[in-house]
Amino acid sequence: MKVLLNSLRKPYRKKIILTLAFLPMFAFASSNNAPQLPTQEHVMAQMENVANWQVARTQHMTHVGRARAGSEAYGRWIQGAFYKGLTKLAERSENPFYETWIGYVGNAHNWKMGKVKYFADDHVIGQTNLWYYRRHKNEEALAPVKDTFDWLIEKAPDNSLEFVAGRNKDNVHNCQWRWCWADALFMGPPVLFELSAITGDPKYADYAHKEFQATIAYLQDPKSKLLFRDSRYFDKQGKFGEQVFWSRGMGWVYAGVVHVLENLPRDHQYRSYYESLYEELTLAIVELQKQDGAWPMSLLAGEKYAEPETSGTAFFTYGVIWGINNGLLDKKTYLPNVKKGWQVLSAAVHPDGKFGWVQGVNEKPDVVTKDDSQLFGVGAFLLAGSAMYDFLDEQ
Repeated sequence: MKVLLNSLRKPYRKKIILTLAFLPMFAFASSNNAPQLPTQEHVMAQMENVANWQVARTQHMTHVGRARAGSEAYGRWIQGAFYKGLTKLAERSENPFYETWIGYVGNAHNWKMGKVKYFADDHVIGQTNLWYYRRHKNEEALAPVKDTFDWLIEKAPDNSLEFVAGRNKDNVHNCQWRWCWADALFMGPPVLFELSAITGDPKYADYAHKEFQATIAYLQDPKSKLLFRDSRYFDKQGKFGEQVFWSRGMGWVYAGVVHVLENLPRDHQYRSYYESLYEELTLAIVELQKQDGAWPMSLLAGEKYAEPETSGTAFFTYGVIWGINNGLLDKKTYLPNVKKGWQVLSAAVHPDGKFGWVQGVNEKPDVVTKDDSQLFGVGAFLLAGSAMYDFLDEQ
């Protein structure tokens, strides 16, 4: 571990920091303040600076024998969302550290999934396992994922999707045997679809598609096309009297749809459903972007939410750039949304690499400050940065 961490202090890291030091915060803004595209070098430098800051502060969560309990433990959703973003950086960076780190941490924990076998929050780390398996044919990374979903499909839970009070012996709600909350669509379905792609067994995609459709039918508002975080929010109002659609909750959904599409060939029988859903969600989301480029924490509150919350903004920016890159969205129409969103994300990177304005662990719109950061927010930033990097490669 010391060798890996020391690589963060070598000249390569110093070079990144020095590069950023000479780049103005809005190096890509023109004299009339209209956001412009950054350079590919600037995007990579920011991604690496943010990742380096975070990895150096994640070691206490990953050291065998000292791993954190609760949601921050290895294998659970907070780290899992971060590592999903880190895999995207590892694919694009010339620095081998990121892939080496992912392999080190996975091997140190025997590539285990989260502790609750049916709980989607404990499935998201499987996306990193499968990524590593694809690149290294490491059967130890694949086996826990396959074991988890073979077991779940055999159980075939049919619990109600209603989110009711009270937790079971695993400290989760009974409806969470299934995807009864919006966040789950990022955590679980992409793993199952990719597992089908890897193994050639359609049962994983079939199960995911059935459950995904059930969640959309239950949580999607027919008027706004947005998803409620869970059934407790069907009739709630926000502090401005608006219906409550949580930005990060919808961000999880939007990015989850992207990751499903990444694992479905163009001729797959389920592809058209997810393309249509993606386009429907995009139309709903882009209309809610604020003038400053951020999305409000409560999506229908608009400009009344002054804080530039970055986790939801990162997921939305990521999803829109990805759609342009993959021919699902018109570049001329949606590039202005991308430029404004990226400007917010870039400005949230502190000089030392800390990524700020990330709302903490929550389930609804709340509060956020410039200094608030979290692993899942960094993961979302790395997703957006990877898509922006790819976009700029074609310019």
